Amino acid sequence: MNCYNSAMFWADKLLENRKGKEWVNDAWTPSGIIHMGGLKGPIIHDTLHRIIKEQNREVKFTFGFDDMDPIDGLPQELKASHEKYMGIPIFIAPSPDGKGTFGDYYGNKMRSLFKNLGINAEIYLASDYYKKGVYNKAIKFVLDNADKIRKVYEDMYKKELSSDWYPLQVVCPKCGKLGTTKVTAWNGKEVEFHCSENLVKWAKGCGNKGKISPFDGNAKMPFKVEWAAKWWTFGVTIEGAGKDHASAGGTYDVARKIVKDVFGIEPPLALPYEFFLSGGKKMSSSRGVGLDGEDLLKVLPAEIVRFLMIKAEPNHAVEFSPFGTDAIPNLYDEYQKSAKEKSRVFELSQTGERNNFSNIRFSVLAQWVQMPNMEEQIKKEGLEEWAKYARVWVEKYAPDDEKFTVQKELSEQAKNLSNKQKELLAKIAGELEKKWEGEDLQTRIYEIGKELGLKGSETFAAIYVALLGKNHGPKAAWLILSLDKAFVKKRFEDASK
Repeated sequence: MNCYNSAMFWADKLLENRKGKEWVNDAWTPSGIIHMGGLKGPIIHDTLHRIIKEQNREVKFTFGFDDMDPIDGLPQELKASHEKYMGIPIFIAPSPDGKGTFGDYYGNKMRSLFKNLGINAEIYLASDYYKKGVYNKAIKFVLDNADKIRKVYEDMYKKELSSDWYPLQVVCPKCGKLGTTKVTAWNGKEVEFHCSENLVKWAKGCGNKGKISPFDGNAKMPFKVEWAAKWWTFGVTIEGAGKDHASAGGTYDVARKIVKDVFGIEPPLALPYEFFLSGGKKMSSSRGVGLDGEDLLKVLPAEIVRFLMIKAEPNHAVEFSPFGTDAIPNLYDEYQKSAKEKSRVFELSQTGERNNFSNIRFSVLAQWVQMPNMEEQIKKEGLEEWAKYARVWVEKYAPDDEKFTVQKELSEQAKNLSNKQKELLAKIAGELEKKWEGEDLQTRIYEIGKELGLKGSETFAAIYVALLGKNHGPKAAWLILSLDKAFVKKRFEDASK
């Protein structure tokens, strides 16, 4: 069941009866292409932020770019150029295009998506916060309480940790790598570390050993610990997590246990959310399943992207298989239905001023953009903006039977038309000089076919074969009226011979 048919929208329900100021936070690692599923978290958090603002409660919405993380994987096309940066923090490694850093390159893509989608978060860089000392207090706290953090890990994973394991990695002052270092001691001011050659499979350390202050950007907490430390440092009250982190015993569970058992505060509101599925499989850019965020915004306007992300409750997996299916036209239909109902999900999907709405279905518009001389009709309906998306859908995603092209020459298939079908075409050609409206011509075509003893399917197939070279297509009358009258008349006369 879609949430906009429910008594209360899921986000309103989630925030019901909450009081006081809120801090909504979310984060992402800027190390690769932003898959469309990667937009679900930011849009969910932005939706909650909007609702809290509506309630006139004090709220802050932050979004972190975790650019202090080490590079631990690369797409195939970057392996030759960036293999040597494996283990180096994202904010230090160079950009794939040579402009700025690795983190800048992907971070700028996310900033652009946020702008297009109307996501109003205060973006912060993890590297900045570490360097400015924002996390210094948390770093000292986790090092002082390393034994308690070890216990959380041991309780969660049922595996004993060595007494010289500390919840921190330093940036090696010799080779600049972070992913290869292990902290083995802490004296209250400095940590001892070893940049190991074989700590991880994906990067090789330089073997350097020494002591270093863990503060002001020299070190980073591991992800699970850092997550809890952020909640403690900022006072975060709401932060969700995707299924990859929020499965039982996963990162989210560990971070929530650390913040409660070690930092001694209640964790934020629990908000796990499910994946997008394509053909029943989790979407993944690396495996070519689904779309990335930039491609999604080429076929859907921002408000329908938002609608897609929030129309179902977060813990429901959403099947979205756009290639060769009607998934995209169906989504537009669903959005239009929601608009007519003036539903809550429609309201929260908007990114600016609401556009006047047309009742023309996207599937019909997709036919119109394939017909010559339909620009005036598209303009009349106020659908120039949606027409851009319809053209992309037809070109990249539509099933073959939804695509058509008016043939320059009469197709070979026309030779197989029956005598009655040929007579039909001749009769239609004789009536084309009259001034027709679409509905009236469609009715007249049907009547001529009936007079000749043709089934409806045989009547319209004759028109499609003559014009398109296939036995199906858009509404025949509108197709005819979108074309040059003399061209259609001659084509029907040639086909009737």
